[in-house]
Amino acid sequence: MDLDLLYNRLQECFEVEDWWPSESAFEVMVGAILTQQTNWDSVEKSLNELRRRGLLEPDKLAYADIDLLEKSIRPCGFYRQKAERIRELALHIQLEYEGMPELLLNKEIESARAELLSLKGVGKETADSILLFAGKRSKFVAAAYVLRILERTGLLDSTDYDEVQQYVESRFSNDPVELGRLYALFIQLAKTYCRPDPRCVECPLEWECSTGLAQGKK
Repeated sequence: MDLDLLYNRLQECFEVEDWWPSESAFEVMVGAILTQQTNWDSVEKSLNELRRRGLLEPDKLAYADIDLLEKSIRPCGFYRQKAERIRELALHIQLEYEGMPELLLNKEIESARAELLSLKGVGKETADSILLFAGKRSKFVAAAYVLRILERTGLLDSTDYDEVQQYVESRFSNDPVELGRLYALFIQLAKTYCRPDPRCVECPLEWECSTGLAQGKK
């Protein structure tokens, strides 16, 4: 088992072409914060409400009434924290880049990442999601789902975010589209089969995964 084999096998099982639908890079950036500790259905409801209220632009969101903003994103949970975070993100883009997020996203990648990480509530996973899906930059997102699958398949036993990210980036395509698709396939596998209580018997990787093989011998 290697990353290329895993990628090819999962592509046969899952459709992930429209993984992060959006109308703009800024919408992806907002969504990356909203999706923290919640599911995508809740994020979509919140994004739709922000869009309905005309708030999905940096200049509108940066100066939005905080009560209105909290009400708009309530389905996401932790809405008070997230309202503060997305307003700070919008204000940063408005003041530093005249409301043009692409100017931030197109900076040298490590500089852009460091700047995102300096914003309140933006950790490594959120920053890398923004770079990969909003900026189309080659930065893999080493989410907890990814760590679980790499460990169970016997590819890498590590809980260190940077180590896992480096492992994938050094062994897989540098194309951001391919990296994004690989990430989406990991998430689909984790949600469908490679759950905390794994469904190995049904998993398409059962006979090429160390955990699946061990389960099959029981």
